Amino acid sequence: MDVEIVRLNPGDDALVMRAAEEVFDEPVRPDRLAAYLREPAHFIIIAVAEGIVVGQCAAVIHRHPDKVSEFYVDEVGIPPAFQRQGIATKMLDAMFELGREHGCEEALGRH
Repeated sequence: MDVEIVRLNPGDDALVMRAAEEVFDEPVRPDRLAAYLREPAHFIIIAVAEGIVVGQCAAVIHRHPDKVSEFYVDEVGIPPAFQRQGIATKMLDAMFELGREHGCEEALGRH
């Protein structure tokens, strides 16, 4: 299966309207997605296969006045049918690259 890794930008809400079940916890609301993507320190990367979103990864930059900026990966969602195919690795590689491009020296994740 060919999977394309795509960074969402403001105005890309139509891309996530065709998501497989269990990619997101709840249905995506365009107003919430637009508000999230308008924030310059918020990022979402999706994995698309045959026009369907089969994975998502969300991250936020935490800037501090006294230490390096941290890149916090908040969520990774991949339905069971698409797990163990390297999709999460591809999304995380792309996400960590975004963090480096934005000056983050540490990456953190939710446990």
